[in-house]
Amino acid sequence: MSDGNSSVKKLDQLKHLIQKKSIKWGADLVGFADVERFKRYPEENRPSEGTKTVIVLAIWMEDPILDLWLHPPSWKQQGKSDRAFEDEILRGVSLRLSLLLEREGYWTEPAPNKPRIYLKGAGVLAGLGFIGKNNLLVTEKYGPRIRLRGVNTNASLKPDPIIESLDFCRECNKCVDACPADAFDTGQYDREACLSYCESNLEEVSQYSVLWCKECSNVCPIGEKG
Repeated sequence: MSDGNSSVKKLDQLKHLIQKKSIKWGADLVGFADVERFKRYPEENRPSEGTKTVIVLAIWMEDPILDLWLHPPSWKQQGKSDRAFEDEILRGVSLRLSLLLEREGYWTEPAPNKPRIYLKGAGVLAGLGFIGKNNLLVTEKYGPRIRLRGVNTNASLKPDPIIESLDFCRECNKCVDACPADAFDTGQYDREACLSYCESNLEEVSQYSVLWCKECSNVCPIGEKG
């Protein structure tokens, strides 16, 4: 076997190992995107220099408690919040994945805040789904009820095919009709209207924990629900 074929086989085995371990550690979906696919975005929204593959991890929001936001007593005054459970699970997966890749001899990093990639867009580029009318990544298995995290690496892993034909939203407007913020009234997603409504209508679960509005996810008929 030539060195080229041997290298390809090794990378294919590594990709399979990443998929297997990520699922074992807590992710529900794993996708791979070649860095060249990110050229559609401005430079400040592309992966870090040296990246060849972005691994996108997704976790299914099987229970609303996974989407609970925790905050200190001064949260409302400071306007800050830290999402807890599901993000901590994915953070743990991404760190363990980074260690695995480093042991295999590759540079890697959990996707940083700067440069900041669009995780929903990265999910599309990694073949996990498409952007729905609710402006969320919609997957065939779980619909939009997922959270995402990315891992950058210089390993040239085979990218997953982008889903070109799957569009469950074409004849459906359930998320548009259900939105309490009327964030889709103009025919396009109004981010400011969405955020303003969500921040003003947090569901307080306890003194220090809140839930964000998820109406557009809850009514989506695609995928499994908890």
